[in-house]
Amino acid sequence: MIAIFVLVAAGFGYLVTTFLFAFSGGQYRMVTVVNIGALAVVALGLVVAALTWRLRSPAAAVASTVAATCAAWVAVVIVEWVLSFSLGAT
Repeated sequence: MIAIFVLVAAGFGYLVTTFLFAFSGGQYRMVTVVNIGALAVVALGLVVAALTWRLRSPAAAVASTVAATCAAWVAVVIVEWVLSFSLGAT
């Protein structure tokens, strides 16, 4: 269940950030940034799930993974927005 949430959130977030930052305004240089951001969110979600599952309980792992994944996507969008301007967005 945790892996499904992380992968669905990753797919949706990747599509949104790709549309917002990689294709909007011809920002082809942002493709690498978007890819790295998506991989970082997936890795963070899986690490949080594994650590919480090991240290606490499966229910706590689900809750903390949902919270960490949502917070990570918000952070990734903010970082990519700032980087898009530094890479030449108008």
